[in-house]
Amino acid sequence: MSSLLTPLHLQSPCTPSDPLMYPMGLTPASPVNAVRRGLLVAAGGLLASGLASAAPRVPPRAESPPVGMDPVAMSSGLAARWAAAMHRDMGWQARWQALGSLAVLAQLEAGDLPMGVFLATPRADALDRAGLIHDRHTLAYTDLLLVGPKEDVAGLRGAGSLVDALRQVLAAHAAGAAEWDAPAAGDALADWVTKWSPGLPRTNRPPVSAPLSALPYRLVTRAAWSGRAADRQARIWAESSPDQAVALQVARSFRSRHPGAGLLVKWLQAPLAMKQVRAGAPGWRAAGR
Repeated sequence: MSSLLTPLHLQSPCTPSDPLMYPMGLTPASPVNAVRRGLLVAAGGLLASGLASAAPRVPPRAESPPVGMDPVAMSSGLAARWAAAMHRDMGWQARWQALGSLAVLAQLEAGDLPMGVFLATPRADALDRAGLIHDRHTLAYTDLLLVGPKEDVAGLRGAGSLVDALRQVLAAHAAGAAEWDAPAAGDALADWVTKWSPGLPRTNRPPVSAPLSALPYRLVTRAAWSGRAADRQARIWAESSPDQAVALQVARSFRSRHPGAGLLVKWLQAPLAMKQVRAGAPGWRAAGR
């Protein structure tokens, strides 16, 4: 009776012989209870391991993909600015591979590269329509320039546009009066020369009259012209109109996949990458401006 009046916190703990706590004579040290404790521990371990395996694993961060890059983006300093900003922002080391735009597109078509940065050409349009490249976006623009000797050997002073001036140079070259340095077959600018000069010879040919200026006329981008030391013997004779600017584009290959390619394409369109175009890459203007 006295135990009923004693507060619970003052009552003595149960003894091993207490029939309420340990019926049928079982004690903590009995074999049956030891087995029970072992089963409980094992069940707890299985539950913990099950919860751990059910938790989603954080995938490892993708590595920087190899990128075919037109040399004009590299010589103008734009690729270097992108590389520095990407390393600060994402911790990636740039894996640029200097390739002409048509070579970049050929490797994207074959699946030899997962992505590339190139000057827009009709070849890129054809691959896009065929579904061999995708995720294609314009990153920047650069103007076209017709440069040549300071002497007006091709008679360009009356030319009203870049197209007229280019045709005049090609005609003068065909007549042996001026030298012309045609874009290489793998150069994206060759498509522009072909488009603007139907019926005119567009390749280099030996002059029929001499002497000629040692400096030929040539078509270049403003980014390429701005990215090298000024040529004191050369001058700009004509510039493209705003609707004739050349686009610098990025795209991914359909036949080659890289876990970081999609992320890098998005990064190149993001404000930080566009800031690199606006802030200090000569000869470029960011897409959307």
